[in-house]
Amino acid sequence: MISESQTLAQRVVRALLQDDRATFMLGMAVVSVDAGAACIEMTVRQDMLNGHMACHGGILFALADTAFACACNSRNQRAVTAGAQIDFLRRAAEGDILRATAVELSAGRRLSLYDVNITNQIGETVAMFRGKSCSINGTVIDQEWVAQAPSG
Repeated sequence: MISESQTLAQRVVRALLQDDRATFMLGMAVVSVDAGAACIEMTVRQDMLNGHMACHGGILFALADTAFACACNSRNQRAVTAGAQIDFLRRAAEGDILRATAVELSAGRRLSLYDVNITNQIGETVAMFRGKSCSINGTVIDQEWVAQAPSG
């Protein structure tokens, strides 16, 4: 059974990513989302490799940032990045399936803190990202639509 918070998070993330061309171009897919949490997956392609034939750090950052954005907007309160950092721990190669799992550590009225763990297909940690979000005015989707729309 899907909870109301999960249904809302799914609708918000669908709307948030609808016109996100970068996420689409990089082949990212939503695995799961709930209030304050999100999991995004991506397969490393040849055009994502740097000169060392490893996944470019900017691509890893983009994957983590997308999971972070989904998690911090999941309650339908618009939020933007106030700061972020990433630590690269292991090489990701062409063909690796990467999973970025974002979890909320602290939620304040304006500022919230999230960790995103990027793992490969065998569960090894590739990178750790920490992001701070700042709530801004407005919602991602119309609240009336939330109350009336069927789930799914």
